[in-house]
Amino acid sequence: MRVIQQTFTLLTLRERPIAIWVLSSFTATIGLLIFLSSTPPVDWFGLFCIICANFMMFGSPEKMCLFDKSVNRVTFKQKGWLGNQHSHFPITKISLVEVEPFKLFGIQFYRLTLKLFSGERFYLTPIPSTDDRLLNNLASSIQEFILSL
Repeated sequence: MRVIQQTFTLLTLRERPIAIWVLSSFTATIGLLIFLSSTPPVDWFGLFCIICANFMMFGSPEKMCLFDKSVNRVTFKQKGWLGNQHSHFPITKISLVEVEPFKLFGIQFYRLTLKLFSGERFYLTPIPSTDDRLLNNLASSIQEFILSL
């Protein structure tokens, strides 16, 4: 997720998982070539690659987050292959912006999270990252923007 616009009243963040889209296209192409050129059981591996590529493509939508002080609203927009989703809530309901660590297969991953006073959590990063420095800088930018209300 990256800051694409910041003014006194507006902070816009966007996540475009282009690397995953490229990887899924490559995987689908390799899978298709294997599927068309091979005989069983190797062609099943090609079909498996195509299915994995579809899951990668459908599971990685473009995500935008708009913090707008003029209307006291945080708006989430998610645009993907399976449709669009929108949600919003007041900025004043945010209690904490934090980077949550978790381990998967022995590798440390991080997610940027907005915690609300109600206990709800909103994950700003759709895909976990290993770059904690980038997410901590982003969290501090958001926190500074929110505190300057």
